[in-house]
Amino acid sequence: MSEGLLAGATHLGPVHLRVIDITAALPVWRDAVGLSVLGEDDAVAGLGVDGKALIVLHEGAEVALPQKARGLFHVAIHVTTRRDLAHAAARLKASGLRYSAQDHLISESLYVSDPSGNGIEICFDTPERLADRQEAPDGRVTLIATDGSAHSGLEPLNVGALLRDLGNSGHVEARLPANAFIGHIHMRAGSPETLMAFYVGVLGFRPHIQSRAFGLFDCGTDRRPHMVAFNIWARDELREPPAGAAGLQRFTVVLDAADELAAVAERLGQAGVPSSEAGGALDCADPEGNRLRMVVAGT
Repeated sequence: MSEGLLAGATHLGPVHLRVIDITAALPVWRDAVGLSVLGEDDAVAGLGVDGKALIVLHEGAEVALPQKARGLFHVAIHVTTRRDLAHAAARLKASGLRYSAQDHLISESLYVSDPSGNGIEICFDTPERLADRQEAPDGRVTLIATDGSAHSGLEPLNVGALLRDLGNSGHVEARLPANAFIGHIHMRAGSPETLMAFYVGVLGFRPHIQSRAFGLFDCGTDRRPHMVAFNIWARDELREPPAGAAGLQRFTVVLDAADELAAVAERLGQAGVPSSEAGGALDCADPEGNRLRMVVAGT
């Protein structure tokens, strides 16, 4: 591992979200997305797969997160087969919820929001379809497929063709598979360059796309380059979330070893970033107030 860079084994853990009403949110997260409820009370509900928490909902938000508010854009739950994505598409179709589907060439994705405005992506990675990524002098990005065709990465996904992967049995899995995981988190940003300086220069992620023309900045590890992302697609319409809004409470970064956590804590101190450490967890916030917790795998 290069000095100051997070190990490739770094991954994302549970994402905590604020919602107005857990009871109203569960039909989306449980029935449409396909997570299992791991525990629930009047204020908190944990959801996940195979006993592993992926999403934790915290009731108490007063208003939904507006569509063009700074902060959470979506949290992405990744599946490992296209058939798993097809089951998710069938659940979304049956739910009657408004959803969308896009073919990013490097992935195929379904998008929906809960009643509090928290964006959700269900994603199947397809990196083998990408041959090249070209960036023009003006910063515009073009993706080149293995067949030589050019793509924006924003084409609509053919949901009908996706559903045909399920065959004619009519069976739809009610739950996401046990190997589903949080693959990335995506925020609307005011100053993405400032955020990248923090996530790359202080925390130790590797930079990936950095394009104002495309409106996307992201970073990750050598194994998963798109792990934390920021967009500026709202441009001049971006606004601050209102007081009491739903959205991101915090997300979790799982590090490979205790010495890596100690190194991050030292870099935060050198950068003058306030942080707190307790019970083996390191809490801090990025320059735009998005909170994150860093923990060591297995603790």
